[in-house]
Amino acid sequence: MKHGARWIGATALAGGLLAGAGAVGGGAQDAAPIRGFFAGRVAEERALEQRFRAIPEAARAEKSLRRLTSEPHMAGTEASHRVAEWLREQYASFGFDAAIVSYSAWMPQPREVQLELVAPEHKALATQEEPIASDKDTLTKGAVVGFNAYSPSADVTAAVVYVNYGMVEDYRQLDAMGVSVEGKIAIARYGRCYRGIKTKLAEEHKAAGLIIYSDPQDDGYAAGDVYPDGPWRPMSAIQRGSVEYTEIYPGDPLTPGVAATPDARRLAPADAADVAHIPTMPINAQDADAILRSLGGPHVPKGWQGALPFTYHVGAGAARVHMKLEMDYQQREIYDVIARLAGADDDEWVVMGNHHDAWVYGAADPNSGTAVMLETAQALGELARGGWRPRRTIVMCHWDGEEFGLIGSTEWVEANRAELQAKAVAYINTDVGVNGPNFNAGATPSLKELVREAAREVQDPRGGRSVYDTWRERASHAKDEQSGTARADARVENTGEVALAALGAGSDFCPFFDHAGIASLDMGFGGDYGVYHSLYDDFNWMKKFGDPTFEYHAALARVIGTIALRLDEADVLPFDYAAYAAEIAAAAQSLAERAAQKGGDATSLEPVTKEAAQLSAAAWRARDALAEGRGAALAPEKQKQMNRALASVEQALLSPEGLAGRPWFKHTIYAPGSYAGYAAGVMPGVSEALDRRDSATLAREAAALAAALTRAAARLDEIAQMAQP
Repeated sequence: MKHGARWIGATALAGGLLAGAGAVGGGAQDAAPIRGFFAGRVAEERALEQRFRAIPEAARAEKSLRRLTSEPHMAGTEASHRVAEWLREQYASFGFDAAIVSYSAWMPQPREVQLELVAPEHKALATQEEPIASDKDTLTKGAVVGFNAYSPSADVTAAVVYVNYGMVEDYRQLDAMGVSVEGKIAIARYGRCYRGIKTKLAEEHKAAGLIIYSDPQDDGYAAGDVYPDGPWRPMSAIQRGSVEYTEIYPGDPLTPGVAATPDARRLAPADAADVAHIPTMPINAQDADAILRSLGGPHVPKGWQGALPFTYHVGAGAARVHMKLEMDYQQREIYDVIARLAGADDDEWVVMGNHHDAWVYGAADPNSGTAVMLETAQALGELARGGWRPRRTIVMCHWDGEEFGLIGSTEWVEANRAELQAKAVAYINTDVGVNGPNFNAGATPSLKELVREAAREVQDPRGGRSVYDTWRERASHAKDEQSGTARADARVENTGEVALAALGAGSDFCPFFDHAGIASLDMGFGGDYGVYHSLYDDFNWMKKFGDPTFEYHAALARVIGTIALRLDEADVLPFDYAAYAAEIAAAAQSLAERAAQKGGDATSLEPVTKEAAQLSAAAWRARDALAEGRGAALAPEKQKQMNRALASVEQALLSPEGLAGRPWFKHTIYAPGSYAGYAAGVMPGVSEALDRRDSATLAREAAALAAALTRAAARLDEIAQMAQP
């Protein structure tokens, strides 16, 4: 590798010195600096990226998706194994060293799913999705019935209570109304939080069972035309999904913290803390109609009325239902595909991932992302065949068992944690890669600017502007339909840049980020998507509504590939720790203010605010040192040491003991909220202890957080020393 004479600091461009965008480049843009690259290598990198971005093809992505959605392929089935084998063959043809890694996980499949209304009249429910004549894939008999993975078997008959979305505030409202779910079957609508949280809360409130349905207000006819006339959920569509308590720990329930290999020491199923104890099942809107219109009791509170054509009541009343579930729990094989493109330095890895298992066909979720990954891999392989050799090894992964609870990725990370922490530079994730034209992303704060910069380089298929410019325009006008306020996932910061979401859970970045401390990011193009986890998420839906031309599949491959190349080829890794430290300091200040408002003991938080300030100072010292070092290139060995240190700052933010009550989650800054599911909690250990007014846990978590901030600051000071020419 050649090294130029001038270093552009890894954080020196946070103010947005990368002007312009586009897939083709040219003129001043070709000469613009790139974060993390010596000036003498910028032209070489831009030429490489332009060659890469010319390779992804919409037509080829369409062909891949048609193949990937040729049959239902739920995890734990031979069909999922067939998909894994096909993916392995594709990567081998691109020039990757590809292999299948299997794990044995404790997973259920439904033997019997019954639901019937027994009062005030008898009616058989649990109806399945209706075929659509114009969509031959919906005629399949291979789709699994609607069920919730990790529900126990049960046979229950009880009265019904409507609990709105089944969230903490909904149960508070019911308590205020004097309505209890104890001994009753709760019925909740999908939305607002992860379905497993709905089950957990129903269990905590001593419900006998839980039914979850899709209300047309949320993703059905109230939103727009339903499939096949539009992208929204038909009345018969069912949202399958897992109710594993992944906020406690994801992955195989019987092997928390260790890989689910054949010889692993396993818990007894009764001791698995992340498995529900009450039966849960999903139903469609037409079945929910029969139950909800039979409820008596008070009229629902404001905001609880859905779109079914009658007045909703809370219950209980005359309505009683009989729920019978028989689940077949077994050790089942899952199949991860791990493909490597060897770099000049195999001690550093850029890791990319997407899951391949689906509840049925999974055209959007996940196989749009799978098709995108294949386009990215094909382009990287073509560059390699043309003489390019990656600077770092690129590892591309396709996980199995994600839908059941992030099983494939979690087991692989648990099996390889030490090596990942020693070698992984970052993890790039896509899941629902494309279901519309709206780019969105989440990332650890140190990588947010890298995502923005890559999005500036790729042209949006809708016109001549970049993906970033289109994204920013949408974010500047985005409003939440109910509150009228800017949406957290689509807003512009005070700096004028698009805000990226924090990483919580819900996809395969979780074990990398929350457990192993690998800097991570997640992205895709979203849109009107009402067929999530249903039979109708198939190729025909994607062709008609999600991405008819498949140009957004190709565009996402260009964005992901550009990020991968910049991480792979950078002279000094492009992390922005000054931005990260600023977010940490703001969060620490917010916690201190909350503690003061609650009238609690705020002294426990003083070390946190102090160490957050020290972290900010250290981040700026490192930033300044990198900027001062631009006059002379670092020696290769010093570069390597610095890169290892830069990549390990995220790991310094881990707590060896993990969060209180859920030690699998090690990250002190971000984790899924205990009652939020997918959404990220910021400084979750401290924040949740503060909410509970638990002074002992608050002191413990604050001390662990302060120690993590101290470690990260020390690591940044080491980097500042290394950066001296």
